[in-house]
Amino acid sequence: MQSFGDKTLTSANSTVLWRAKGYNDQFARLEGYQADNAFTFGEGAIGETVMGVDGFQSGAYTPHEVDFNVHLQANSPSRFHLDQVFNKIIQQQETMLFEFQIDIPSIKMRFICKGFPVNVARGATAKKTLDGANFSWKLGEITPETMA
Repeated sequence: MQSFGDKTLTSANSTVLWRAKGYNDQFARLEGYQADNAFTFGEGAIGETVMGVDGFQSGAYTPHEVDFNVHLQANSPSRFHLDQVFNKIIQQQETMLFEFQIDIPSIKMRFICKGFPVNVARGATAKKTLDGANFSWKLGEITPETMA
């Protein structure tokens, strides 16, 4: 028997809010995502295992980070604001803690995240059309919540 849930797989109505400590105190909305690749979470290696010569396996928890990538169109209005933050980081030679609130209403989930930027897009790549830009953070904290 086939069954249906009330959760869809659309990402069209998802939002990413961000703020960078020392740059903006209020959350700002990221706008102008790439149509087929808005944002991605990586995987975190939460443990290590070893196998002894006696055949017994042991395991341990390890602290970990998770990659978070945002993919913006070349004409995204958010590019300017992110460029300003990264220019400030470069000028001060000091990083900033970013906080994100990622809402995905289709699956009724919210992710509250904190981490630091590690890769930034600088300039614009011109081909047949302008390429989008990718920005990456290493997240040390991800808290999932259920949305009402």
